[in-house]
Amino acid sequence: MRILLVEDEHLIARFVSRGLRAEGYTTSIAADGHEAVEHLSNEPCDLMILDLMLPGLDGLSVLRHAVTHNADVPVLVLSARTGVATKVEALDAGARDYLAKPFALDELLARVRVLLRAGAGPSRTGAANGPALALDGRTRSIAGRDGRVVHLSEREYALLEYLVRSRDEVVSRERILNAVWDYQFDPRSNVVDVYVARLRRKLESEAVIETVRGGGYRLVPC
Repeated sequence: MRILLVEDEHLIARFVSRGLRAEGYTTSIAADGHEAVEHLSNEPCDLMILDLMLPGLDGLSVLRHAVTHNADVPVLVLSARTGVATKVEALDAGARDYLAKPFALDELLARVRVLLRAGAGPSRTGAANGPALALDGRTRSIAGRDGRVVHLSEREYALLEYLVRSRDEVVSRERILNAVWDYQFDPRSNVVDVYVARLRRKLESEAVIETVRGGGYRLVPC
């Protein structure tokens, strides 16, 4: 599961992101409202954790954009604004839940689990797993059709999860770098090609990662 964390306080964003990753989730971080909207437009996610007090575009505006353009993505507001009126406004605007700062990480994780379970309808499950792949984020493994279990490294799993989310769509190397490596690599790097080759060897008959000349890659479950 991929979670978009919209938080401008670096220490909080880092703390929450590490906690989510320890639970097996993949995270992306946006430090302001405009960056959050860009993420929602370009990268698929299963949940957004949203601060309200953001530079540039405020959190309520991001929330309304998400409800309008990404209605299937649940939003958990995580904010230091604790007034009842603010909570009501955010919930009325479309937030699924509201947690006030300061907060306990265990409670945040519990709320995340509830929201993801509630949002896992047939179409979302199909998009995440496909007909031949069953992904387990906690163990970073795949259960194949023949019962064998394939274990992946953290980055291999993140890459496969992104390809599964974008199933039947051609995704460029640049998009993969942005989504899986968090802008840490030069676009000219061959790191994507190296990890695709690793996945191909491990997946064998479970799926095919096609190379589309001039476009990028596309996952085709067998």
